[in-house]
Amino acid sequence: MAIAATPITRGKGLLDLLRQTVPPQERAVELYRRLLAINSLSNSMNSARDVEHLQSFLVSYFQECFPDDQVRLCIVDEANYRKSRLSGPAVSKEEETSLLDSGIAGSVIRSAAPLWIPDTHPLKKQRKSPEFAGDAPWRSIMVFPFTAMGKVVGCIEMISNRPNRFDEIEYHLGSLVAAHLSSSLDNVLTKQQLATANARLKDHDQRLTQLNERLQELAHTDECTGLFNKRRLFERLEMEIARSRRYGEIFSCLMIDIDDFKKINDTYGHQAGDEVLRQTGALLRRALRVTDFVARYGGEEFTVILPRTNSSGASRVAENLLSTFSSHEFIIDAHRVSFTISIGVACCTTFVCIDAREIILRADSALYRAKRSGKNRSCFTDGNDTECEDVRILSNL
Repeated sequence: MAIAATPITRGKGLLDLLRQTVPPQERAVELYRRLLAINSLSNSMNSARDVEHLQSFLVSYFQECFPDDQVRLCIVDEANYRKSRLSGPAVSKEEETSLLDSGIAGSVIRSAAPLWIPDTHPLKKQRKSPEFAGDAPWRSIMVFPFTAMGKVVGCIEMISNRPNRFDEIEYHLGSLVAAHLSSSLDNVLTKQQLATANARLKDHDQRLTQLNERLQELAHTDECTGLFNKRRLFERLEMEIARSRRYGEIFSCLMIDIDDFKKINDTYGHQAGDEVLRQTGALLRRALRVTDFVARYGGEEFTVILPRTNSSGASRVAENLLSTFSSHEFIIDAHRVSFTISIGVACCTTFVCIDAREIILRADSALYRAKRSGKNRSCFTDGNDTECEDVRILSNL
């Protein structure tokens, strides 16, 4: 049963009522103090981080201004509403749960209209409302609904055992508190929604960044060996050429080919061949410097870029790689397999009219000379001519 609020004099606002009560000086001072307290409450609630923080400000306000009256905060929870006490004797954080279609608070929430009853005694005598039946000591009641995002989400219930405890001025002050609470709830929920949206956006950006990084990695990485691919190789070569042209730095390029790789595929199968390529890539990474660049050129061929490395430095690297591979045993399907490599070395000393393809062509030409010369060796050419010479032969070691 809905309960109608006691009518309020139309045309009279809070200031009109204050003027009427100014003669009693104590009352005027008390009203001024209450207005200051409400203003302080509003400022505090506007800074609340969440609903619990906001509720703590309400507790401080009502315990100061209504220490002897029962004040409870009722919040809608689906088909129920939860009551938590804000002030009054035996203040506790324990909550009570009631059905939304029951009680005075439920009636106010459903109707979205405030309730003010200066004295419930006449209603009890007439038994017009079941809410006031029995021996409940309630004599004066005010209940104010509050909203969040345009929807009634609860109410503030104020109960006193003194008749006429809540007069028309208290009604205006209570309405003011409920209005500030609604505004603060909007602020809190808006902040939470923005925080959630920002967190989701940040997570989305992180996922997008990771995806882009993965796509970049896939675009520049050989799937079988995990090394850089041919596309990334040519990009790096152009960078080295540009750096060398500007600063006059020399760099070297190695073309590496696994000797008799076809025999591995024919003997152990193509999956074993892929495993050999993977292990070859890992061995190259371990044998080279951190600053060196290694890529799979295609098939069983690999390319290495040696920044700031002249011919003698490139020769030492090639010699080390030949020695490393000739003494290394690869594990393939529980079999121990050994094989050798051949290397073509191009040391880039001039960069006029030269590009990445020209460098690869010179290193590849040196590689095939090493192959024709008996394999398991390296052949060297500089950037000015196409003559090659053997740097290291390990076939007899």
